[in-house]
Amino acid sequence: MRGTAATLAAGVLLALFGWMAASVSREHSTTADEIFYITSGYSYWKLDDFRLSPDAGNLPQRWAALPLLARDLHFPTLEQPAWLNADVGVLGRQFFYQSGNDPASMLQAARIMIALLGVACGVLVFAWSRSLFGLKGALVSTALFAFCPNLLAHAGLATSDMAVSLAFLAAVLAGWRLLHRVTPGRVAAAGATAALLGLTKFSAPLLLPMLGLMALARVVRGAALPIRLGGIRTHARGWRAAWILTAAFSAAALLGGALIWGAYGFRYAGVRGAGHYNQPWDEVLMNTPPPGITAPAANPDPAAAALLHPGVVQAVVRPLRAWHALPETWLYGLTFVDRFSRFRVAFFFGEIGSTGWVTFFPAAFLLKTPLPALALLVLAGALLVTRTRSGGRPGRLCYRLTPLAALGAVYAGFALTSHLNIGLRHLLPLYPVLYIGAGAVALGFHRRWLAIATAALLVWHAWDSLAIRPNYLAYFNPLLGGPKHAYEHFVDSSLDWGQDLPGLKRWLDAHARGENVFLSYFGSGSVKDEGITATRLADGNFDPGVRPVMPPMTGGVYCISATMFQQIYTLVRHGWTPDHERRYTELCAWADAWRAGFDRTPRETAIQLFIELEHLRFGRLCAALHRRPPDDEVGYSILIFRLTDAEVRSDLEGPPPYFH
Repeated sequence: MRGTAATLAAGVLLALFGWMAASVSREHSTTADEIFYITSGYSYWKLDDFRLSPDAGNLPQRWAALPLLARDLHFPTLEQPAWLNADVGVLGRQFFYQSGNDPASMLQAARIMIALLGVACGVLVFAWSRSLFGLKGALVSTALFAFCPNLLAHAGLATSDMAVSLAFLAAVLAGWRLLHRVTPGRVAAAGATAALLGLTKFSAPLLLPMLGLMALARVVRGAALPIRLGGIRTHARGWRAAWILTAAFSAAALLGGALIWGAYGFRYAGVRGAGHYNQPWDEVLMNTPPPGITAPAANPDPAAAALLHPGVVQAVVRPLRAWHALPETWLYGLTFVDRFSRFRVAFFFGEIGSTGWVTFFPAAFLLKTPLPALALLVLAGALLVTRTRSGGRPGRLCYRLTPLAALGAVYAGFALTSHLNIGLRHLLPLYPVLYIGAGAVALGFHRRWLAIATAALLVWHAWDSLAIRPNYLAYFNPLLGGPKHAYEHFVDSSLDWGQDLPGLKRWLDAHARGENVFLSYFGSGSVKDEGITATRLADGNFDPGVRPVMPPMTGGVYCISATMFQQIYTLVRHGWTPDHERRYTELCAWADAWRAGFDRTPRETAIQLFIELEHLRFGRLCAALHRRPPDDEVGYSILIFRLTDAEVRSDLEGPPPYFH
């Protein structure tokens, strides 16, 4: 295949990728993190203040908010506790839904910006694969990338996940190139891409062991190091080469540090004027035990509290903070991420835990990666193994795969030990790496059957992607029944991130006009702005407005986000137990007495008890509903149950629905 035609074909594929990612924006409501990222990024530009979302990465938030700067938008007043306390949840809802702005247009503009980063990542995949496997291999890699439902899902959301995939790939490539030739351009590229990574995600320190592995491979190879500095043209070996590389990477690190300072306005303090970060420094540094750590809503696993002791991050950040070596907000964000990733409540194959499962990411990868992509990865791996057993050119190819292997091995090892098991998105940087490697199938195209099989698998891969559109986030392959039954195994950002309110509105208009509608929703979308009228149940964490506490429940249509159905963010977890039943019975009796005036519990205390009772009542209902399949679903993330008055009474008052 001629170079021009292949490059044009890759360009078409990547343009199609960008369009597929961005064009579904109107189909989906705001996912859980998006309005927070966009609001924070806008405040960085407009207010030069970095108190909001310091943990989410300065660059992707700024990038997503960039097109909003040309608009006449109204930002919430700064004279309020939400700003002073850096409560981005409250400010984000005000900015999107209560300030007279157009939330759908704002969201779409921000999502297009992230889609552009996805296209840039695809360009890098094509170029890298081409350098390894030629034009045919590059087209295989690009086609896998362009139709990958997981990449399409996150390239269409205003979050940092697509940005960090690009950043890791670019930083590792720049580091690898600098290890093999020292030039001013390569030093600058290594520094700029390291800063790109550092400003995108606080997993950036993983770049250090990746560079270490690549440097070790370079030492073992032992070739001379070309140096091109101004008029100097020379080669270095041994200790001289090591010293020159140390100087080059030190210069790159200084440049990267300068760029990080620049992103924060060359100012140490992140907060301008009155106010502070959302959590105090003492808590993120774990100098003092956080209040309420054993509360059920904060930590369902008391043993997880043992993880809250200072570690390497805190030991490094303390002196850097004292020396003002890096911007305060960057240091705070790094420490915040470490502190709050020590445990996080999550759901996996019927279990709820807070310290993760070593099998979570392997299972998520196996079930959320299209089967034809898995097959091509296996074929490519087999070809590479057979080719690299001998020396010569195959041995050289094995060496050239070192940066991809280093990135993949370090990142995968980190993911396996992570306690943050809330979504496949944390594995997203591995997909470009694997798809570049999949280009190795082209090494066997001299066998006609393999070329035909590869073409067939790519067509299947594209069909899988088009079939799930626009519900890319909910993609699951058929190994355990596809997306229809995915809620039994995974929720949160692997399936249900609050994206399907527009679909729910259409479903209700078509199937439930005039009926009582009950909703338990996980996400940051606005139910009211979508035109949905419903009684909300046990989702007060995601609906901070004024609402009835423990509203009456009757027959009607019950719309339950998969994440809420699995009880992750309610006070009822691990199935309905005898302890839950005892507490539920006790609070029901108390509520009857309080309403009748026989109980003198103060109103503020009573409200908290009613909230607990609402959670218990909803948990009892969900435990009962686990015994039957949903009557319908919306986007695979919102489950629909039609219940009669008698069924609701039975679920709430009948025999305990013990479910484990």
